[in-house]
Amino acid sequence: MIRAASRVTELQAFDCDALGCSVISSAAAYGFRTAAVRFWCGNGFAIRLQDSTAVLCGTVDADDREELREFLSCIRADTLLCREENACRLHFSFTNSSLEMELQGDIPAQEKDLCFASSNQTDHDLCLSDMYRLLAACALPDFSVPPFESFYLDMSHRIRHRAVLAAGAQKNHALCACAAADLSPKQALLFSGAALPAVRGSKMFSGVLSALTAKAEKQRTLLLCGKYLRKHYEQMGFSVCGRVVQTPLTNLVFGKKVSNGKN
Repeated sequence: MIRAASRVTELQAFDCDALGCSVISSAAAYGFRTAAVRFWCGNGFAIRLQDSTAVLCGTVDADDREELREFLSCIRADTLLCREENACRLHFSFTNSSLEMELQGDIPAQEKDLCFASSNQTDHDLCLSDMYRLLAACALPDFSVPPFESFYLDMSHRIRHRAVLAAGAQKNHALCACAAADLSPKQALLFSGAALPAVRGSKMFSGVLSALTAKAEKQRTLLLCGKYLRKHYEQMGFSVCGRVVQTPLTNLVFGKKVSNGKN
């Protein structure tokens, strides 16, 4: 039976992979009394709904397949993010996939002029407006940024509630590399990483990731990336531990079986 979650402790059993970290981090920041972000728990899985995207973490049992398919239709989610094995159990096709990678050891990096985002921003802190401009400048077909207002409000809110860390590196007093990390009790999930072409290969980006990892002080550090970045992150000490897929739900009809698809 799927039920609304009302406490972060109900989600902590799912603090074992990238999506679980993301869901728990959001719950710690937003709580359970807002319609903007909603959370539910089922038999061995949890769901977050935000901006019409559902994130599923945990493990879906075959006996819960039809109930969960119907539930996703009822909450009017347009897109589902989940581990590949859960998409297959739900008989969902998927259009895009990302590698889930875990850090093994320390990231080789040099000391850089780093700055962190703060809820009480000073001239020495990372400016989220600068971070947004850098992310937008590095946008790719499979790496896009939301509108500025939604990015700024979400990031500043989560930083203020200590559910996210964000850091950047500067060159000639200008931001040239950045990244952020979702935080859960056991894990850190790196995201929104970017570096200007001029500093790629200089270890500035790896320095940002290293600083975030050290500041987070978690048992595991994870990230999601496209397969074309696999070797890049393997050189930093990450290894593949799973795959997360994206499936469209706009044509989901309860009871209709959809064939699996792989990219």
